[in-house]
Amino acid sequence: MSTTKTKHLKIIFTTDVHGNYFPYDFRHEHWGKGSLQRVHAFVAKVVQESPGNTLLIDGGDMLQGEPTAYYFNNHCKNTRHRVADICNYIGYDVAVIGNHDIEMGKHIFDKYVKECNFPILGANAVNTETGEPYFQPYEVFFRQGLKIAVIGFITPAIPHWIPQAIWKGMRFDDIRESAEHWVKVVKEEEKPDFIIGLLHSGIEEGIVTPEYKENATRETAENVEGFDLILYGHDHASNMEEITTRSGRNVPCVNPGCYAYNVAVVDVDFRINEQGKVSSHEIQCTLNYIGTLHNQHAASFKRHFSYPYHEVKRFATEKIGTFLNRVDVTEAYFGSSAYIDLIQSLQLKVSGADLSFTAPLFFNASIEAGDIKVSNLFDLYRFEDHLYTLQLTGQEIKNYLEMSYASWTQQMHSPDDPMLLISPMKSNPDRMGFKNFIFNFDSAAGIRYEVDVTKPEGEKVKILSMEDGSPFSMEKNYTVAMTAYRANGGGELLTKGAGLSKEEIDSRILSVTEFDIRHYLMEYIKELGTINPQAKNHWRFVPEDWVKKASERERIILFGTNEESKSESTER
Repeated sequence: MSTTKTKHLKIIFTTDVHGNYFPYDFRHEHWGKGSLQRVHAFVAKVVQESPGNTLLIDGGDMLQGEPTAYYFNNHCKNTRHRVADICNYIGYDVAVIGNHDIEMGKHIFDKYVKECNFPILGANAVNTETGEPYFQPYEVFFRQGLKIAVIGFITPAIPHWIPQAIWKGMRFDDIRESAEHWVKVVKEEEKPDFIIGLLHSGIEEGIVTPEYKENATRETAENVEGFDLILYGHDHASNMEEITTRSGRNVPCVNPGCYAYNVAVVDVDFRINEQGKVSSHEIQCTLNYIGTLHNQHAASFKRHFSYPYHEVKRFATEKIGTFLNRVDVTEAYFGSSAYIDLIQSLQLKVSGADLSFTAPLFFNASIEAGDIKVSNLFDLYRFEDHLYTLQLTGQEIKNYLEMSYASWTQQMHSPDDPMLLISPMKSNPDRMGFKNFIFNFDSAAGIRYEVDVTKPEGEKVKILSMEDGSPFSMEKNYTVAMTAYRANGGGELLTKGAGLSKEEIDSRILSVTEFDIRHYLMEYIKELGTINPQAKNHWRFVPEDWVKKASERERIILFGTNEESKSESTER
């Protein structure tokens, strides 16, 4: 007579919460979807129904993204980290560090890690002094007598996005290579019944250079033997699929998507043989929408964190100035725009540089004329970037812009040809978006120039003069203001575009601001008080008749008349 038994494990997974802690959109002042409050509502109900066999896991990028995160990181320095308190209250068991968590700075992410009552993992983030992981590499859990190991990894692209001063003392190893090492260590030393890979790295594609591969989940699943399940994030795209290893095993890989709109639930049934060992297991994965979930657990969360919620609300609704006209991100794709040129003016003022580069950070967002609040700054500027000033030659500036516009525009051969590089959105194939990342669509200020959409890459950009009318020289050195992301090689406009090595980029850095760009934007608007944002019209697409017709067509294709895409951004 068989004595085979079964044991059950339920894993609940969130990732890329990006500041969505409360079910309220502080940027647009209305109730929002998802949030950690609703994660708590879901998790507490599950734990209540199935006590003792759950694991709650997060995939990173918890500390950045909304007025909530900005306020808790920068205005609550003398208290415990509010986000650690929230995650402890919900009952997370383990998480992995994300690139945007690192971006917040060592003083913030170290404090967060210390004050979380659960481990924050990062096996491939290595302390260069000791050669050991800077963060805990893995954690082992016991559930119903089962031994479960979770090993965490972060995208190794950080040195190419984030200033070295922030991650100094660390290096970021290739995920696949690190995973091969740590799976072997865990198997030999812990002998677990089940191994989970927890990756802050997308499924595939992304940015690939000789130094790093941004999104390595598929490669890791296919080539590293030993994972029974991979939970991943970073690319913001919800996905569930089985990936086959070289030995023929199928490994489920799960991403619930961003902002805590969904949670992934993984149910694992273990068969236990007569010797009390796991003989096999079966896995079922589901994505659960929690965007509007409310129950008594949500109400208790709301009561418990009422004070921090109202702290953020007071901060976000503070008036800082007045706009006399509407600012719309979508204008930035078709020429000089009030949205981009306001940021360019700020960057030139703060840095004192000759030129400024910047790009849209939202697919489609706008700020109406009227009072400007702190919350509106998060529609003007998405990330906590510091401002860098670098030295570039005129030729390097042109080459940089050639790559930017080639990622943005096609070569037109007739007025009926498409002008912009657009394609169906990966996250929503029924809608059209841009083929490439919008945060790499840099334009320049400080110079006058034309972009000829009938020309191929390398011949599109014609620089006419400096913005004041004085000559522009390909041989002369200029100072150029840009974001920390760009100044560290992000988007490859300085490397593949301008032709600089990472070492050359570092040697060209002249200065870095003390605070992030959003801080200076806030001070800039407060100083001016009343602003009438206008396009500077210092650059344009040509020929104008072709561009006018193409712009009219493609504006409708991309944006139509609906507002569904408002405030969408793309992860970087």
